[in-house]
Amino acid sequence: MVEINTEKQKNSVGGLTSGDVVKLMKALEGINLSFDQLYYYENTGLIVPSIKKAQGKGVPRLYSVEDFIVLRWLVQMNKSGVHVSQFREILDMLRSKLPEVVKNPENWLLITDGKSIKFFDKVSSRTYDIIENTAQCLFVFPVGKVAQQSGKAVTDLKS
Repeated sequence: MVEINTEKQKNSVGGLTSGDVVKLMKALEGINLSFDQLYYYENTGLIVPSIKKAQGKGVPRLYSVEDFIVLRWLVQMNKSGVHVSQFREILDMLRSKLPEVVKNPENWLLITDGKSIKFFDKVSSRTYDIIENTAQCLFVFPVGKVAQQSGKAVTDLKS
């Protein structure tokens, strides 16, 4: 899983249950994420609960704030036309080549037209092509803003 300095967040909120994740996705993204969708992402290795994985029926999974942020990226990119398989490519690339995106998310923008995907570093003005193709309109995903908003929503939920 992508690492986003969540040790403090893990300790401060104790983790998000599947129900918490579903509730926050409705509040922040306006979508009704089903438990089946969430479990599909887990079973395919896309969004795996990093605090506590499934250990049998009735034992809650616990997701970190980082897991929730990655899920929000997935949902927003999917709304913009990016397929789940392309999102997997993005995560793989982040893990291997751009770990600084998740270490300092406030410095980055993810830009997609549904076919090509780029990360833009606001500090150095560097752009990284993740998936290349062409199309006409762009969607911008403010990585830092989503990370900050997600952390606050999780803290508020647990308060």
